[in-house]
Amino acid sequence: MGYEVAGAMGIKLARPEKEVICFVGDGSYMMANSELATAVMRRVPFTIVLTDNRGYGCINRLQIECGGAEFNNMYKDSNVEVQPEIDFVGHAKSMGAHAEKAANIAELEAKIIEARSRNIPSVIVIDTEAVSGTGAGGHWWDVAVPEVGGPERLEKAREHYQSNAANQRTFD
Repeated sequence: MGYEVAGAMGIKLARPEKEVICFVGDGSYMMANSELATAVMRRVPFTIVLTDNRGYGCINRLQIECGGAEFNNMYKDSNVEVQPEIDFVGHAKSMGAHAEKAANIAELEAKIIEARSRNIPSVIVIDTEAVSGTGAGGHWWDVAVPEVGGPERLEKAREHYQSNAANQRTFD
Protein backbone atom coordinates (compact mmCIF):
# COMPACT_ATOMS: atom_id res chain seq x y z
CA MET A 1 0.00 0.00 0.00
CA GLY A 2 1.11 3.50 -0.73
CA TYR A 3 3.22 3.01 -3.85
CA GLU A 4 0.50 2.97 -6.49
CA VAL A 5 0.73 6.57 -7.74
CA ALA A 6 4.54 6.56 -7.89
CA GLY A 7 4.46 3.11 -9.48
CA ALA A 8 2.02 4.22 -12.17
CA MET A 9 4.18 7.22 -12.99
CA GLY A 10 7.24 4.97 -13.21
CA ILE A 11 5.49 2.56 -15.55
CA LYS A 12 4.36 5.42 -17.81
CA LEU A 13 7.90 6.84 -17.89
CA ALA A 14 9.28 3.42 -18.80
CA ARG A 15 6.58 2.65 -21.38
CA PRO A 16 5.22 6.01 -22.62
CA GLU A 17 3.36 4.35 -25.50
CA LYS A 18 1.21 2.29 -23.11
CA GLU A 19 -1.99 3.30 -21.34
CA VAL A 20 -1.48 3.16 -17.57
CA ILE A 21 -4.39 2.93 -15.17
CA CYS A 22 -3.66 3.05 -11.47
CA PHE A 23 -6.35 1.52 -9.26
CA VAL A 24 -6.02 2.74 -5.69
CA GLY A 25 -8.16 2.89 -2.58
CA ASP A 26 -8.65 6.08 -0.64
CA GLY A 27 -6.61 4.88 2.34
CA SER A 28 -3.60 3.93 0.25
CA TYR A 29 -3.89 7.14 -1.78
CA MET A 30 -3.66 9.13 1.45
CA MET A 31 -0.40 7.34 2.34
CA ALA A 32 1.53 8.52 -0.71
CA ASN A 33 -0.05 10.80 -3.26
CA SER A 34 2.62 13.47 -3.66
CA GLU A 35 4.00 11.97 -6.87
CA LEU A 36 0.80 13.17 -8.49
CA ALA A 37 2.23 16.70 -8.33
CA THR A 38 5.48 15.45 -9.88
CA ALA A 39 3.56 13.74 -12.69
CA VAL A 40 1.67 16.98 -13.38
CA MET A 41 4.90 19.01 -13.48
CA ARG A 42 6.55 16.50 -15.82
CA ARG A 43 3.41 16.05 -17.94
CA VAL A 44 3.28 12.29 -17.39
CA PRO A 45 -0.24 11.24 -18.35
CA PHE A 46 -1.84 8.25 -16.65
CA THR A 47 -5.21 7.59 -15.07
CA ILE A 48 -5.91 7.04 -11.39
CA VAL A 49 -9.16 5.31 -10.45
CA LEU A 50 -9.59 6.19 -6.79
CA THR A 51 -12.14 4.09 -4.93
CA ASP A 52 -13.53 5.92 -1.91
CA ASN A 53 -14.92 3.68 0.83
CA ARG A 54 -14.05 6.12 3.61
CA GLY A 55 -11.29 4.15 5.24
CA TYR A 56 -9.19 1.04 4.81
CA GLY A 57 -11.81 -1.38 3.48
CA CYS A 58 -9.33 -3.95 2.18
CA ILE A 59 -7.54 -4.13 5.52
CA ASN A 60 -10.89 -4.26 7.31
CA ARG A 61 -11.99 -7.26 5.22
CA LEU A 62 -8.63 -8.94 5.80
CA GLN A 63 -8.92 -8.38 9.54
CA ILE A 64 -12.35 -10.02 9.55
CA GLU A 65 -11.17 -12.87 7.29
CA CYS A 66 -8.38 -13.61 9.76
CA GLY A 67 -10.85 -14.00 12.61
CA GLY A 68 -10.50 -10.58 14.15
CA ALA A 69 -13.21 -8.12 14.97
CA GLU A 70 -13.46 -4.91 12.97
CA PHE A 71 -11.23 -2.37 14.63
CA ASN A 72 -10.44 1.20 13.61
CA ASN A 73 -10.11 0.65 9.86
CA MET A 74 -13.16 2.55 8.70
CA TYR A 75 -13.51 6.22 9.56
CA LYS A 76 -17.03 5.66 10.92
CA ASP A 77 -15.72 3.08 13.39
CA SER A 78 -12.82 5.18 14.66
CA ASN A 79 -13.09 6.60 18.13
CA VAL A 80 -12.50 10.20 17.13
CA GLU A 81 -14.55 13.36 17.47
CA VAL A 82 -14.21 14.53 13.88
CA GLN A 83 -14.67 12.18 10.94
CA PRO A 84 -12.62 13.06 7.85
CA GLU A 85 -14.63 14.28 4.87
CA ILE A 86 -11.90 14.25 2.24
CA ASP A 87 -12.62 15.89 -1.10
CA PHE A 88 -10.40 13.72 -3.29
CA VAL A 89 -11.44 15.54 -6.48
CA GLY A 90 -10.50 18.87 -4.91
CA HIS A 91 -7.26 17.42 -3.56
CA ALA A 92 -6.15 16.07 -6.93
CA LYS A 93 -7.11 19.31 -8.67
CA SER A 94 -5.06 21.27 -6.13
CA MET A 95 -2.00 19.36 -7.32
CA GLY A 96 -2.79 20.21 -10.94
CA ALA A 97 -4.32 16.95 -12.11
CA HIS A 98 -7.54 16.69 -14.03
CA ALA A 99 -10.01 15.27 -11.50
CA GLU A 100 -13.68 14.38 -11.45
CA LYS A 101 -16.12 12.03 -9.79
CA ALA A 102 -17.91 9.15 -11.50
CA ALA A 103 -21.43 8.33 -10.33
CA ASN A 104 -21.43 4.74 -11.59
CA ILE A 105 -19.48 2.16 -13.62
CA ALA A 106 -20.74 3.41 -17.00
CA GLU A 107 -19.59 6.92 -16.15
CA LEU A 108 -16.26 5.57 -14.91
CA GLU A 109 -15.69 3.75 -18.19
CA ALA A 110 -16.49 6.90 -20.20
CA LYS A 111 -14.16 9.03 -18.07
CA ILE A 112 -11.31 6.52 -18.51
CA ILE A 113 -11.71 6.83 -22.28
CA GLU A 114 -11.76 10.66 -22.05
CA ALA A 115 -8.58 10.62 -19.94
CA ARG A 116 -6.60 9.08 -22.82
CA SER A 117 -6.51 12.45 -24.60
CA ARG A 118 -4.88 14.39 -21.73
CA ASN A 119 -1.20 15.18 -21.27
CA ILE A 120 -1.48 15.26 -17.46
CA PRO A 121 -2.68 12.71 -14.92
CA SER A 122 -6.40 12.20 -14.56
CA VAL A 123 -8.00 11.19 -11.27
CA ILE A 124 -11.44 9.60 -11.32
CA VAL A 125 -13.05 9.15 -7.92
CA ILE A 126 -15.85 6.64 -7.42
CA ASP A 127 -17.64 5.82 -4.18
CA THR A 128 -17.49 2.16 -3.18
CA GLU A 129 -18.90 -0.05 -0.48
CA ALA A 130 -16.27 -1.24 1.98
CA VAL A 131 -17.53 -4.41 3.60
CA SER A 132 -18.82 -7.01 1.16
CA GLY A 133 -16.29 -6.82 -1.68
CA THR A 134 -17.06 -8.38 -5.03
CA GLY A 135 -15.75 -11.88 -4.50
CA ALA A 136 -13.97 -11.53 -7.84
CA GLY A 137 -10.47 -12.83 -8.22
CA GLY A 138 -10.69 -15.85 -5.96
CA HIS A 139 -7.22 -15.31 -4.57
CA TRP A 140 -6.10 -15.92 -1.04
CA TRP A 141 -3.74 -13.69 0.92
CA ASP A 142 -1.38 -15.65 3.18
CA VAL A 143 -1.81 -13.87 6.49
CA ALA A 144 -1.38 -16.29 9.37
CA VAL A 145 -4.11 -16.70 11.96
CA PRO A 146 -3.31 -17.50 15.61
CA GLU A 147 -3.50 -21.21 16.37
CA VAL A 148 -5.12 -20.91 19.79
CA GLY A 149 -6.74 -18.54 22.22
CA GLY A 150 -9.67 -17.04 20.46
CA PRO A 151 -13.41 -16.99 20.06
CA GLU A 152 -15.22 -19.33 17.66
CA ARG A 153 -14.76 -16.92 14.72
CA LEU A 154 -10.97 -17.18 15.21
CA GLU A 155 -11.11 -20.98 15.21
CA LYS A 156 -13.10 -20.94 11.95
CA ALA A 157 -10.65 -18.47 10.43
CA ARG A 158 -7.76 -20.74 11.43
CA GLU A 159 -9.44 -23.73 9.73
CA HIS A 160 -9.92 -21.63 6.59
CA TYR A 161 -6.28 -20.51 6.75
CA GLN A 162 -4.98 -24.08 7.13
CA SER A 163 -7.10 -25.28 4.22
CA ASN A 164 -5.77 -22.56 1.93
CA ALA A 165 -2.19 -22.96 3.15
CA ALA A 166 -2.34 -26.67 2.29
CA ASN A 167 -3.14 -25.72 -1.32
CA GLN A 168 -0.11 -23.47 -1.77
CA ARG A 169 2.54 -24.51 -4.25
CA THR A 170 6.02 -24.90 -2.91
CA PHE A 171 9.18 -24.47 -4.90
CA ASP A 172 12.19 -26.60 -4.11
